Amino acid sequence: MPLNLNGKKYTNKNYPLIVGILNLTPDSFSDGGKHNTEYKALKRVESMIEDGADIIDIGAESSRPDSKRISFDEEKKRLLPITKKIIKRFDIPISIDTMKSQIADITLKEGASIINDVTGFLYDEKMPDIIGKNKGAVIINHTSDLPQNMQKKTSYKNMFNEIKNFFEEKIKICINNNIKKNSIIIDPGIGFGKKTAQNVDLIKNIKIFQKFKLPIMYGVSNKRFLGELLDINNPTERTNATIITCLFLTINNVNLLRVHDIKKTQEMIKLWRLYQ
Repeated sequence: MPLNLNGKKYTNKNYPLIVGILNLTPDSFSDGGKHNTEYKALKRVESMIEDGADIIDIGAESSRPDSKRISFDEEKKRLLPITKKIIKRFDIPISIDTMKSQIADITLKEGASIINDVTGFLYDEKMPDIIGKNKGAVIINHTSDLPQNMQKKTSYKNMFNEIKNFFEEKIKICINNNIKKNSIIIDPGIGFGKKTAQNVDLIKNIKIFQKFKLPIMYGVSNKRFLGELLDINNPTERTNATIITCLFLTINNVNLLRVHDIKKTQEMIKLWRLYQ
């Protein structure tokens, strides 16, 4: 499953790639407000690269359940100055976590490689056209609705069929908008319109999505379902649960792991490779 990110090419021998999370938000569920100054953000990126991150995913609008949308101007103000500094200073592919095509357009022109749209183009139908025109890559995240409503829509007749149909439609839209197939990543959307048991089923049944023959990303890091499974209320205390889940995902050939703790994830991958 090859992946092309702005000329950087990855194949099966490179996987899993570690996608390090940089939240520039005051209200993200796990680390809101920790990295939203230029100095803190740059130090965080430097640390993630030293620890082994392959991609940095930068977001300035929370997409946690029940979060509210922010304006284009507010997102641009939070995101653009720091992102420009990161792109200038570090040689690493940058993913932008946004649902707004205007933000995608600006950041891709500045040198970002990927747009991670957690709404799967539900918020802004112009997104695929903008990504295609800028020759960017895309992460298509499955969700049942926008973040403020998604946890009210967790009932599916057949969850796997509905997610597969969702991906089929979105992949076709991407290709019709000149996004190269080797620049498309799919994400089943853990926690996006799913209850805890449904998240577990999505983790246990990765092979269903491998039929698309596209790189697959899972974002499980510190998420609520892990807290519910293990009775851990504080998201920052869910690191062990995250690493164990990422190991299961790695064994089952997931291609990208989106995580907060880069160092521990890298250590897990090194040991997994040694033990194969």
